[in-house]
Amino acid sequence: MQRVSRRISTIAGAGVLALLLAGCGGAGTSESASGEKPKAADKTQAADKPASPGTPLTLDTAPRRVNYTDRAKKVHKLTLNPTLLTRGSVDDLDGVRLDDDMRGMVPHYLTVSITNTGSGTVEPAMAVRNFRLALADGTAGKAVSFFSGNPLASPGTGPLEACIGTKAPRTLTAGQAATECRVVMLPEDAKPATVSYSDESATRTWKVEGGEIGGGVLAAGEPAQVTWKDTKDKDVPLTVTLKSVRKAGAGALAEYKLSARQKAATVYFVTLAYRNNGTSKLYPGMDSAVFLRTESGQTLRKLTLIAIGSNGPEGCPSSAPYGMVQPGKSVQQCGVYLVDQGDKPVTVTFSSTAEGAEPVTWKAS
Repeated sequence: MQRVSRRISTIAGAGVLALLLAGCGGAGTSESASGEKPKAADKTQAADKPASPGTPLTLDTAPRRVNYTDRAKKVHKLTLNPTLLTRGSVDDLDGVRLDDDMRGMVPHYLTVSITNTGSGTVEPAMAVRNFRLALADGTAGKAVSFFSGNPLASPGTGPLEACIGTKAPRTLTAGQAATECRVVMLPEDAKPATVSYSDESATRTWKVEGGEIGGGVLAAGEPAQVTWKDTKDKDVPLTVTLKSVRKAGAGALAEYKLSARQKAATVYFVTLAYRNNGTSKLYPGMDSAVFLRTESGQTLRKLTLIAIGSNGPEGCPSSAPYGMVQPGKSVQQCGVYLVDQGDKPVTVTFSSTAEGAEPVTWKAS
């Protein structure tokens, strides 16, 4: 099993890669969207290096029914399930020019089965884009896409080439099935916890064996010392504590105007407390830096709700939403987050505005 030498360049768009397979008679070339010529790949790459077969991971492969909404807003009935998840090697991407935030990450190859159980036609290559691979703390992997520049070149036999070389029909008619594959990048020391599919109607998840929340994640109720940049660009020391993540009852947002998708979601109230440890008063805008991560790998911002004369939904009060926080005093703020049906919160993150500050993350329960 031999790997062919290839030249690869990055094209515009974060997380998108261009794979140029060089033929025996010449080298492929390409230009980025900025018009710059790509540099030649590292010529030290061994053309005859055996390809690693990768490491299969154990996961749930049960079929699940979903509704898929295409680009024309037409809804299709599909049956989906992951069939194989393989951890590759950094060496699989020798010669690939990665975005800076993906250097040193490990490719994972996610193979999924897509069956059209409706009456129309579906593009499986579009439906597969709704799949994610996530860590136990809700951090999603970075999916990448490829194109080949020379159809006459040998595609190689490694897991990368096998994944991007999946031959699926362009469209699926009623009852027809296809297999698609995604390349997803994860940190080298991380293990995936879930495979998920999310659409406008709901989220479906499949567990991956061995994925657990790593170190550095605080328990709910544990305080963290952080620095916050106030409205005058001054650093203010804060004590931040996640107080609770609570599922709201039915009708919690009945007074507010919501879209159909928002109404179908599950409402969660996330409450944090902030103590001003500085020497000047502080505007309480810290809730804008709070993010809720879910099991499927979604990162959610709080919902902006407008209701004149209201201090927020019942059961989600903020102690001083409009007043300033004096030195030595505390404020408690509650945010509303909408989580898709079939999904659930796993962590809450506070990302400080201070330069060089590291995010702080708590378990949601």
